[in-house]
Formats: sequence, C-alpha cells, structure tokens
Amino acid sequence: MIIALANQKGGVAKTTSTISLGGLLALKDTVLAVDLDPQGNLTTGLGVEVADDQISCYDVITEKAEVIDGVVSTKFGLSLLPADINLAKGETEMLMKVGNFSILKERLTPVLKQFHHILIDCPPSLGLLTVNALAAADAVLIPVQCQFFALKGLAALLETVASVQKRLNPQLQILGVLPTMAENTVMTQDVLASLNKRLQNIRIFEPVPKSIKFSESNLAGEPIHIYAKDPKLVQPYQIIANLIAAI
Repeated sequence: MIIALANQKGGVAKTTSTISLGGLLALKDTVLAVDLDPQGNLTTGLGVEVADDQISCYDVITEKAEVIDGVVSTKFGLSLLPADINLAKGETEMLMKVGNFSILKERLTPVLKQFHHILIDCPPSLGLLTVNALAAADAVLIPVQCQFFALKGLAALLETVASVQKRLNPQLQILGVLPTMAENTVMTQDVLASLNKRLQNIRIFEPVPKSIKFSESNLAGEPIHIYAKDPKLVQPYQIIANLIAAI
C-alpha cells in the first residue's frame, strides 16, 4: 500500500509523521520511505547523508536510475529512497516530459511486491512532485498543525486531492487528517472542533501532542518509539499504523 503524507504548508510534522509511522510499520512489515522533498528532511531525520555520486530520488524521477538502485537501509529496518536539493531541479525536468503526472507511479511499480508499505513524504507545495505522489498513492494522510492559520490551506489541498481523484487516480482515498502539535489549550480544542465540523466525512485521528522529543528524535535519527518510548507520543501513530497494516 502506498501512503502519501501531504500538506502544502511546512512545519506540520509531515516528516516526523513519516518517520514515526514508518518505524512502527517496519516492526512487522517491509517498508520503503520515499523522500520527495528537495529539502531532504526525511533523509536527514533517518540519519542518512547523500553522497555526491549516490543515487537519489532525483535520479529515479528523471529516469536515470531504478528505485531499487537508490534504496538504502536504516538501522531500524526501514528502507529509504533518499533526496537532496537536486530534486528541485528534477521537478523542473519533469515538466518537459509527456505524462509527467504519472512518472513516480511508473517508477515505483517495479518495487511494489518488495515492500508491504511505501510512505511518501511530500514537499510543502501542491506542485508536480506532490501531484505525482497523489497519483501514485492508494491513500493520503494529511497532517495538520493545531493552529487556526494551519487550516487555511486545507481546502486547497482537498481540492487538489479531488482533482487527482477525478483525472489521475480514481482509487485514491483520504486515510484521514492527523492533528499535530496539540496542546492542552483552548486553541487546540477549537481547532479540533473546527476540523470535526468541516470534515464530517473524513476521519480525524487522535491528535499528536506537542513535544520537544519529536525534534530531538529527528536530530538523533531515530523514530519516536525508539527515542522516547513515551506511550502518549507513540499512541496516535500506533493507531494509524495498525489501521494501515490491517488494510
């Protein structure tokens, strides 16, 4: 199953959520995490550095190499297709190609039988890379920060998802919305109430608490269940991991 984690706003814990979910799923199944963000935060967050001559996501989407040739293993049983800043150049190169919305789907097809789950960490935009992820995915998970300004772009993302469903990928499902950086405040409660009111047909998952442990775990290059072992931080991701594993 291919899951895209998408939100055009940065700083909503897409990468943290990809690492957390991937780490939990990798306890039982084979998992490939695809870094589709030129910033390469997923790559860094899993403790991987991309060498100048190393195959990365850029080489894959520009059809210079196969996915399997770029995959690296991490010490947590999670496989990674890494990314670096060259991926931004790759998005520009994709614009010149016919059928450029389905490039990632075509590139991932040969490895579908090798991994139970593929998680795609999308860039903070609704550009060609994100559309490629949505066109390739079976489902999209939408992390949303528990701040009112974070809700403003949600409608645009949902419109993009609907457009992809209509034109490119009718099978694409919305797995749900994941509230992140939740605090014990009126603001968080108001945001959660607003999400439930606006998105009555979309599942709202248990909020992920705000904690410095997530930033620390990313710096340590470890999933949260290994770094912190705090049930309050792990449980929201465990719920989603269990759901994905059961599909």
